[in-house]
Amino acid sequence: MQNDKEIYLSSKNQNPEVEKKSTNVQGKPVIILVLVLVILFSFAGASGAWFLYRLYESLPTHTQLHYIQQPLVSKVFARDGSLLHEFSTERRYWVSLDEVPLELQQAVLAIEDRKYYDHWGIDIHRIFGAIVGNIVHKRYAQGASTLTQQLARNLYLTSETTMLRKVREALTAIQLEQRFTKEEILELYLNQVYLGAGVYGVQAASEQYFSKDVSEINLNEAATLAGIIQLPERFRPDREANLERVTRRRNTVLSSMVVTGAIDGQTAAQAIEQPIVANPRERPTPLGSYFVEMVRRYVAGRYGDDALFNGGLKIHTTLDPVAQDSTEKAVTARIEVLQARLNRKFLDSTRVYREMGISRDEFLADFDSIYAANSEQLASFPDSLRLRRAQASVVSLDVTTGQILTLVGGRDFQESRFNRAIQARRQPGSAFKPFVFTAAFDEGYNPASVLLDQPITLETPEGEWRPENYDRTFRGPITLREAMASSVNLVAIQLFNSIGAHRVIEYARRMGLKHTMNPVPSLAIGACEVTPMEITSAYSIYANAGVQAEPYFVTKILDNNNRVLEENAANTTEVITPETAYLMSNLMQTVVCCGTGAAIRREGFTRPASGKTGTTNRYSDAWFVGFTPQIVTGVWAGIDERRSMGRGVTGGHAAIPIWVSTMSALHRDLPVTNFQRPQGVKSETICNESHLIATNNCPETSQEVLLSTQELDTCALHTNVRQRRDGSMIDLLGPPRRSREKDRDRSFMF
Repeated sequence: MQNDKEIYLSSKNQNPEVEKKSTNVQGKPVIILVLVLVILFSFAGASGAWFLYRLYESLPTHTQLHYIQQPLVSKVFARDGSLLHEFSTERRYWVSLDEVPLELQQAVLAIEDRKYYDHWGIDIHRIFGAIVGNIVHKRYAQGASTLTQQLARNLYLTSETTMLRKVREALTAIQLEQRFTKEEILELYLNQVYLGAGVYGVQAASEQYFSKDVSEINLNEAATLAGIIQLPERFRPDREANLERVTRRRNTVLSSMVVTGAIDGQTAAQAIEQPIVANPRERPTPLGSYFVEMVRRYVAGRYGDDALFNGGLKIHTTLDPVAQDSTEKAVTARIEVLQARLNRKFLDSTRVYREMGISRDEFLADFDSIYAANSEQLASFPDSLRLRRAQASVVSLDVTTGQILTLVGGRDFQESRFNRAIQARRQPGSAFKPFVFTAAFDEGYNPASVLLDQPITLETPEGEWRPENYDRTFRGPITLREAMASSVNLVAIQLFNSIGAHRVIEYARRMGLKHTMNPVPSLAIGACEVTPMEITSAYSIYANAGVQAEPYFVTKILDNNNRVLEENAANTTEVITPETAYLMSNLMQTVVCCGTGAAIRREGFTRPASGKTGTTNRYSDAWFVGFTPQIVTGVWAGIDERRSMGRGVTGGHAAIPIWVSTMSALHRDLPVTNFQRPQGVKSETICNESHLIATNNCPETSQEVLLSTQELDTCALHTNVRQRRDGSMIDLLGPPRRSREKDRDRSFMF
């Protein structure tokens, strides 16, 4: 009997084709399987490699790891170093680790990462513990992120809870540990972490919740801050609703500190007995909004928005906060007075109160509320109140340096961001006259020169023009000093025509007026446009011996490492001679003592001061620009729509009260000084009747200032001997140096 092996061999030998076919059938699945496995493993390997490559690409670059830029608050400081404003997207102030109390460092590590100094970015034991805990609780019960992982997530990643993000977080944490020391990572974390109320970092949080520097906080406060990290808005201590849970969280932190050995049980127990007393930081009252907006535009223009809002810049400015506060209060008070007049004018012109069935007095007593409730109906009037909103602007400069000390651009920055102090072009009215007189003095006139104040008719391209004085009176022969004090239009126009329009324009341009000035006689009384900043800066020349200091408002800018980015100082230019500047400042002192600016003395400002009022046609602009030897301030009041503010609203009425409040505050710590007479100016005793050098027989005399090179005749009205200092008698009604009769005849007719 054949055994199985023989039968198998026999059959194999007898049918070799069958054997071959069977072998092929059995081998194909194996090959296919191998091929499939190879393909799958290759695909998996490629996918894994691609995943790892993409993961690597998504990790922070070397540069990003090395240069970590956290958004920091930029601070704007006033002249005295007080905080004026902050610019930020995230309110954060950088502090070094040395400035953070050890108790706060220990509190954060005790509650957030007890093994911080033992791990290398991730804590394997903590990860497995978190996994087990979450499985037991069947929910996300605890996290496993180390402090370094939290920092990595906050710096480079989002808060999405995906496996990919967790992997990236872990890898980034390892990178951070390789790049930085433990102390550096802890410093980064303490300055980066969000602590509620829109604040980031322990310094901002300490200021926000306890109104103190982080270096000054105690154990109780340190534990409270550390407890906020887990749920910032729920654990912020400045909300009464949070107090109970905040206290429990604080106690948990203290207990954790006992476990880590940072404090002992007795110390913790004493701290637990203490209440949590939040002392929320009071934000400074917004001050100088128009000024701050100027700072914003300047810094953003030079360094970019990112540097301004995130760069932690320290911007030192020229603003005097005490004077600014006084100025803003004065503007508010005066605008209320002006607005009340405009309200009455509106009611008297429309009689709308009759249509509404209420009395005029009732409407006036509650004007704003009644107008607001009926705004649609009242706005239909062509002269509605929306066209009658009183406005004002103020700018004050240090005459020596050009520093802007106060600035108000309007009644309400939130209502209108148009900065009238630097952007509004308004007619200066009689405030332009000093430029005419300045040019005249350099042409040989002096304060005692006499012109006739009488009716004149001027030929213009539009026809005859018969200018008038404000009071519609004529004074006859009058000195330039008297004409300036009383703001006599007809004398200014004659003087303008005498020296020539282009000469006046040349001086105005030289002194900083930039806008169109047509060479017509009406320019003498302010028929042009200026900004308050321009004309105020121009007047500073008189106070500063002929030298103009370019206005500026940023003194220094530091970066977040206290490196100086820029530092500004006075930029000065001599514009007119010291002698001419003194003659003008002395001339305009008469305006203040006994002219159109006399309200200054009645308002209580007694320092030596000079200046000029200005009021335009129909009382649409009211000015006072005045100065002491130290400071110049220009005040404008009016309506944006260039409408009348009402008869009698002059520079003296509308502008001087604001000027006095501003200048009084600005001079609070300054010594009283007088204008210093230069060597090229002399003082002479003048006869008040002839306006020539007085004799012992002249009944009334006064002191007058002249250039040392100017010589006047001796008064011939009160002496028996007609004395002359030179070879010719100067015509009382003419210029002191040369005849301009030809020019006069060509310019106007009597």
